[in-house]
Amino acid sequence: MGRSSLAHDNSSTSLSERGLIDLTMPMSERTIPFPGHPRPKLEPLSPPVSDALRNTIMLSSISTGTHVDAPSHLVGAGPSIDQIPIERFWRPAVCLDLTGIGPRDTVDLARLRRAGYSPGRVRDAILLLATGWTDYAWQSERLFEDMPVLGEDAAAAIAAAAPAGLGLDFAVDHDDPWANHGILLRADVVLIENLMNLRSLPREGFEVIAFPHRLAGEGAAPARVVANIPHGVW
Repeated sequence: MGRSSLAHDNSSTSLSERGLIDLTMPMSERTIPFPGHPRPKLEPLSPPVSDALRNTIMLSSISTGTHVDAPSHLVGAGPSIDQIPIERFWRPAVCLDLTGIGPRDTVDLARLRRAGYSPGRVRDAILLLATGWTDYAWQSERLFEDMPVLGEDAAAAIAAAAPAGLGLDFAVDHDDPWANHGILLRADVVLIENLMNLRSLPREGFEVIAFPHRLAGEGAAPARVVANIPHGVW
């Protein structure tokens, strides 16, 4: 299955036979930004266009809340978010349950293997790693400070397996030099960060749709991410 192929043929399954689960972190002025990034600000447009029409000015880092990182986020010669083929963001998915991971724990390759990680199953798919951390801490000021982090050996193994994307509810890296970002983005694995509700998903047999904003030339963009699950998978 090549990365350019479309793997979301819904012709045999109607919408009434499918279920959608929102994996996106709510965005508001209460959303916790990554340390050093500004808090989101939403202000009414002033003066208003009319008494009947409401509009809002939003100020936020493009990496606040649920977002997708493109290779150019860290790799200067890599494609920007608007240059990635749209089908890369709608793929079959595999979700690994990592329940039991604690604050600032490292999710290394051994833990992935205990959760059922298999390189052959994730190639060209979106791999989701579910600890439940954001579900627990998304409104806490300790969200990022205490967030578990991916181990470098796990990042290298995932990059070698060549998934279309990696989505997770904990940190790819904690800080500079962003080694895991480099390992994955140089391997053309897009990163889908700050997800929620991952522990409610089945292991496989479903799709993830993670369409980012089409921000020209940017290395990341906010995204609305959903799981598309046939009812028969439950």
